[in-house]
Amino acid sequence: MTKPIYVVGGGRHGKVVIDTLLTAGVSLAGVLDPALSVGATVFGVPVVGGDHFLDDVSADAAIIVNGIGGNPANDLRKRVSLNLKARGFQFQSTIHPAASVGRDCTLVDGSQVMAGVVLQNGVTLGENAVANTRASIDHGCKIGAHTFIAPGAVLCGDVIVGEGVFIGAGAVIMPEVKIGAGAVIGGGAVVIKNVPAGWKVAGNPADKIG
Repeated sequence: MTKPIYVVGGGRHGKVVIDTLLTAGVSLAGVLDPALSVGATVFGVPVVGGDHFLDDVSADAAIIVNGIGGNPANDLRKRVSLNLKARGFQFQSTIHPAASVGRDCTLVDGSQVMAGVVLQNGVTLGENAVANTRASIDHGCKIGAHTFIAPGAVLCGDVIVGEGVFIGAGAVIMPEVKIGAGAVIGGGAVVIKNVPAGWKVAGNPADKIG
């Protein structure tokens, strides 16, 4: 028997995720979002509850997709993922049919690849990580868990990105650069050297801010 699939979050990123799943032909049981009224719909998928809906659902009886967006000032996406995983829920990865995924790529549970994304050969996209619209991630890149790559970002070959990194829209990371855990890369930044964990960088060439 096929397990029902629920999307947690029906806001801006959630709508992108729902659209991606429906485009890929995935049947969805419902959307969970306390900000939306039960009985409303998102692209025809019913809103069935809020934060506590899953309290009455066995972890082995449902599959979850994380529809919460990435925000460098708020780790809600990561916290929800870790909480539900600790309760035993399984997360489904999401790949838009218009994405290009090369050979020997690894998409860990809950990772998301949106429309127009290019993953070249040998890329690893970690647990709960997102490659958003038209991001380009070249050969051999390793993307850590809970990292959010915003639309149009470009990662050149063999870039290593730690856990919980936020890479802003249109940022460019040059080959073999290492980005430490929890770093924030500003939109449009051009990163030509390693970024230590927890740093915030912006500009061209990117330098520490804040």
